[in-house]
Amino acid sequence: MLKKRLPGETLPASQARTGPGAKGASARGRSPVTAQRCPAMRKKYVVRRYAGLSAALFVMSLGIALVTNAHLGTTPISSLPYAITLISGLSLGITTFICNVVFVLLQKPILGSRFTAFTLLQIPVVFVFSLFIDINMWLTRPLICTEYIYQILLGILGNMVLGLGVSLEIASNATVLPGEGLAIAIAWRAKKNFGNIKVLFDMTLVTSAMLLTLIFLHTIAGLREGTLISALMVGSCVKLFSRWTRRLKPFFHGRKIVHPSA
Repeated sequence: MLKKRLPGETLPASQARTGPGAKGASARGRSPVTAQRCPAMRKKYVVRRYAGLSAALFVMSLGIALVTNAHLGTTPISSLPYAITLISGLSLGITTFICNVVFVLLQKPILGSRFTAFTLLQIPVVFVFSLFIDINMWLTRPLICTEYIYQILLGILGNMVLGLGVSLEIASNATVLPGEGLAIAIAWRAKKNFGNIKVLFDMTLVTSAMLLTLIFLHTIAGLREGTLISALMVGSCVKLFSRWTRRLKPFFHGRKIVHPSA
């Protein structure tokens, strides 16, 4: 019996070609040349997927930097790292990496034997993401302004860019960032809807950030109307941009994706 997979989990080689599909492929037959090409073809699409993921990470980090440098509150997912940044003086990229490594470690007791080397792949991915955050925080620094209307517009632009990045990440389907991975693990263990768990996870991050800044800075910092705007906007932007970015799936995965006409 095949073991049920977690989202993003790959099947072992012993299971990958079992079942009716494998029998059909055997019946059709493949030439030796075709058989030799398959590993190379798979490698090509793996490279494409991770190249797409890298582009998505850069776009997402740019969106986070724009929202954060608007100085109207950061995004919910960055609220805890940003609170630690304000308290410690470390860069947002460094605190993002630290928090996400903790998120990976928290998946171990939740997933048990399902915690594999593939799960640990989230660490180098978030390292690149954290590096991009620091780069984009520096690149967008000249855009910082104190005019409120400009800050609102910059925050809206940042949320749109973040939504585009998330839609690219979904299209690449390479792996997930640790925050999302932890939410997936909790939803799997608790047998609850992922969307609901993700909302609760983001609320936990925001609450933790609020408590930390109250304790150490004696005020609520990094959480303002921009945080609420981000919570309301990003999901809608992901849905909007996914109408176009999902067309990249054949490029990433090497198979035709049939889209509903509606």
